[in-house]
Amino acid sequence: MILINNPIVGAVIAVIFLASIYFTIDKKFFYLVVCFFIISVINYYSYFNINLPSDSKLKVRISDKSTYYCSARYNNKKINLKGNIFELSEGRNVWIKGNFKKEAVYEKGIVGTYTVKSYEICDEDIISKIESYRKGLHERFSESLGKEKAALVMGVCFGDSGYIEKVQKEDFKKLGISHVISVSGLHMSIVYKVLETVIGYKIALLFSFGYMIFTGGQSSTIRAFIMIFILKIASKVYKKYDSLSSVSLAAIIILVFRPFYILDIGFMLSFLCVLGIIVFNKKIRKALYKLPSTLNESFSLSISSQIFSTPYAVVALKTFCLGSILSNLVLLPFYTVVVILGNMGLVCSAFYRLFNLINYGLFTVLMIIEFIQKVLVALLPEMLYFSYIESLVVFGLYLCYLGIKKGYMQFKYVPICIIFVLVFQSYKVFPEVSYISVNKNNVVLIQYKRTAIAVTTGNIKGNDLKVPVKIDRIFENYTGKSTISISKRYTIKLICNRDKLEALVCFTQKTNKKQNVELLKSGRDEIIPFKDIVKLENDETYVPSGTIINKYIIIGNKVLKFSQGLEEIID
Repeated sequence: MILINNPIVGAVIAVIFLASIYFTIDKKFFYLVVCFFIISVINYYSYFNINLPSDSKLKVRISDKSTYYCSARYNNKKINLKGNIFELSEGRNVWIKGNFKKEAVYEKGIVGTYTVKSYEICDEDIISKIESYRKGLHERFSESLGKEKAALVMGVCFGDSGYIEKVQKEDFKKLGISHVISVSGLHMSIVYKVLETVIGYKIALLFSFGYMIFTGGQSSTIRAFIMIFILKIASKVYKKYDSLSSVSLAAIIILVFRPFYILDIGFMLSFLCVLGIIVFNKKIRKALYKLPSTLNESFSLSISSQIFSTPYAVVALKTFCLGSILSNLVLLPFYTVVVILGNMGLVCSAFYRLFNLINYGLFTVLMIIEFIQKVLVALLPEMLYFSYIESLVVFGLYLCYLGIKKGYMQFKYVPICIIFVLVFQSYKVFPEVSYISVNKNNVVLIQYKRTAIAVTTGNIKGNDLKVPVKIDRIFENYTGKSTISISKRYTIKLICNRDKLEALVCFTQKTNKKQNVELLKSGRDEIIPFKDIVKLENDETYVPSGTIINKYIIIGNKVLKFSQGLEEIID
């Protein structure tokens, strides 16, 4: 991604990386790493380097559809759709005609936006029939369990989290068990183990492949299926199974077809969890040998799976749940039962009485889970929220710990520098403007030097803002327009349009206009003396209440946009 956005910076980072590899590993292995590196760069570049023809018919499959968002796949490449798309449904093949604009969103694998002028829905195929069956299955579960519990079953058993309410998702995040509502390697392992016990490994592999397709082919399920397949085939061809080789092959296969997954949080967490289990599970089991075998296995799996994934999650998600280990230990056995019963319901959905009997068991287990989750939410401490700098500090301290543990004592001086950065991060050398949403109230947070003020269209409290900064003053029920003077170079202008709050940076000196950035020019300098006005966009995306949606840092005549790291520089 850095190579595409900034070739010079990307080249420097690549040279440093390859140089460090060259001086630390065997030369033959180094040449192999270089080959993989070159192939991956070419593969990644070729994926995003595409221009679709305009005003020509294209056959696409709708991969994701909601009230405000629609995406499709064309030749295994993801594109955003807008325009005449209201009657399109997920899973269907569609002939579309319109205009294409290349706008890459690298972490989501989106190559651009296609404005649809007209479309023609194709006949149903296997994939669209599977999607229709999933919708019908949700309706069947809803009749017996109610919408809320049916949504949970669809998410836990089949990875369809679209039916789950945001409040439910927030509870899962607080408990650190968000992974249970997306089909993961755990789900695939449970399903395969049950199938193998009943029908043998050959047919179990076939049905597991079908289950992978039915649940949407997520990176975690593909990884789990490949590893299970290699494990079972290895013994049949008299080869020794190696976990590291298996997980590496799974990663290579997935990235060949979907190179953008290297930036996908789900992909990284899945592989880091497995890597932690492979490297540390046996060591932790030996350390906890005094515990009963069942508890030993549960503790060792939970702890080892989070050794690599937790630091990455802190950096990527900027949150950390203090009670995640306890929540996983208590709740995962119950969710395992839900996975088994939910898939039994899938198989027996055509048999009315048997299906209702399974739903009775599901309802009972879900009621127990609901009670336990309420108790845990009340007892466990609140989730910790990190700024971007703080998350990097946590990750840096973790790397220092690993370095010192391996005997590199020079790492012991690094934490002093990291803590120095953390202490002085509250002092903002450059002005920062952040968008925050608190219970559907728009909030603009402005920080400069040691001052921080929040402006909101509603009523909020200081502890509603999950940001690591002391708020000096909160302006509530804001309406109209106002200007905040920052320096002689620029001011911040706030405008309230109904319930939406917008911030603009008004420069007194002319800036360079950058393509695809909204730049509002003033035609009457005697009334508005600003040369340029840069509108700071508030992305329509979901984040936990009180956390930052977008952050903008003003440096000279440039505005840097942040959400998950640096996204763009607005000149």
